[in-house]
Amino acid sequence: MTNVSRRQLLAATGVGLGIATAGCAGAGSSEERTVSVYLRPSESGQSQLQQKSRELRQELQTGNITRQEASQEYSSLQSEINSGVRETATTEAEALGLTVEDSVETQGNPATLLVSGPSNAIIDYTEVDVVSGISSADQFEEIQQQQQQQQQTQTNQTAEQSG
Repeated sequence: MTNVSRRQLLAATGVGLGIATAGCAGAGSSEERTVSVYLRPSESGQSQLQQKSRELRQELQTGNITRQEASQEYSSLQSEINSGVRETATTEAEALGLTVEDSVETQGNPATLLVSGPSNAIIDYTEVDVVSGISSADQFEEIQQQQQQQQQTQTNQTAEQSG
């Protein structure tokens, strides 16, 4: 008997629910679908961020760096890693015959992609290291609307402060 940890079971269940929600579990595996794809940093990217966080904390404690400088350094690394995540996700999608239709960037997080292609390729795409999950295309539209609202709010606040 194989021992499966609770974490593995929950991860498998989460991917399964995402596939079902996105409509990729039907009989016609070559049917075209469009789904939202959630990304995450690779394990090495996560390790880099954790290491940088520890280093910056030490620098702050010793007074070698200001809080603002530490924040800028961390944000810069985070942006670089997130950019690499998106590039990897796009390359892997194309290799599977999928098309990245659009993407939404949220501050500090990897992009959410809108991906279309054959259902079986979308299922294979869930095995890519930087893909954390998939859901229906409607979710992408909701995230996109939220992002636009946040940007509008920030624009209004900036205008009020400078006006």
